[in-house]
Formats: sequence, C-alpha cells, structure tokens
Amino acid sequence: MKRMNAQARRVEVLAETVKQIREKGMQAVRIADVADAMDVSSALIIYHFETKERLLIDALTYAAERDLLKLGRIMRGSGSPAELLMAALEWYAPTGQARGWQIWVDAWSAAMRDVALAEVLVDLHRQWNKAISSVIDAGVSDGVFQSSNSLEAATRLTSFLDGLAVRMVVHKEPISRADLRAWLVRQVAWELAVDQSALGAVAPEK
Repeated sequence: MKRMNAQARRVEVLAETVKQIREKGMQAVRIADVADAMDVSSALIIYHFETKERLLIDALTYAAERDLLKLGRIMRGSGSPAELLMAALEWYAPTGQARGWQIWVDAWSAAMRDVALAEVLVDLHRQWNKAISSVIDAGVSDGVFQSSNSLEAATRLTSFLDGLAVRMVVHKEPISRADLRAWLVRQVAWELAVDQSALGAVAPEK
C-alpha cells in the first residue's frame, strides 16, 4: 500500500509540475512552487526527484507518455490508413493558441543547454516518428501511399508541424485551423504520393 501511495503521489507531483511549466516556463518553475500548490513540503518533492532538473525531465517524460498513449488509441481506431494518419497528424498539429505546444517549444530551448534533457527529447521524438511510420507502412501495403522509407517520411511530416508550432508559439503567428489542415493535407499528399481527396476535404485558405 505504501508503494502504491508513493507512486500515486509521484504522479500528482508530475502533473502539477507539467501544469506549472505550461503557465510559467521551465526556467521559472521552482520546487517550492510545486510544493506550495500541492500543500506539501519541498522535502517531499526532493525525496521523490532529488533535483529540480530530474523533476523537470520526469515531468516532460510523463507528459509525452500521456501523449503517446493518446496516439496509440488513435492508431488502434477504425478507419483506413489515410484516415488514421490524418487523425494522428491533426492531433499532433498545433491548433488555436497552441497552448499544449508551449511546453515542448520551451523544452527544445532548454535542451540546447542540457544534454540529459536533449537525450530524453530525442528518444520521445523517435517514438512519435516510429508510431507515425507504422501507419504509413500500412498505407504502403494497401497501395494507398508510396514511400521508400516510412520513418524518414514520418520525420519530415512531424518536422513540418514542429515548425508551424514554433511560428505559432514563439512568433505568435495566427494560423487558422482550416489553413493548417489544408497545408497538412498538401504536405502529406506530396510526401506520400497520394491524391488529396483520399485524405479528406481540404478547407480553402482565407
């Protein structure tokens, strides 16, 4: 029971840390702030994570694992490879104010000065691309997509969306959901040599 309670408390700490990273940014988050928000002592946070750096890395890993679980549910859904691919990429894509992306853009910036964090982000991105490539492979097997290297194709597609996320989060460039989907459809169609009609209706740019 004690072990279960300790694990549950650890998850609560990670969830609160993710929340504060989104609100304040990674550099501004303090162990004391997380402890205060949870009404616990800083010593308890240190007991579970030892350092702020470890807490931040574990919090980002926690957030990414939740995203990967969601991606897995999308991939296991019903639909053609084209439908599943678009569902996965549209969920990955930045939308609205791209609030969910703020944590990752912040992490990318911090990773330039933190080797351990950079290694974690590389591994997480590799998992994303592997999942995306699996549905591309399914589409190639069905004769819907054309790709000689699905992992490279997945990397280019997610990199395209990463770039849009930076423009929206850092440069505050407004991109409508309709325009973003239209750009994504064209990018997927070009990358995988598939007709745009197979990827769903394309909303016109405004």
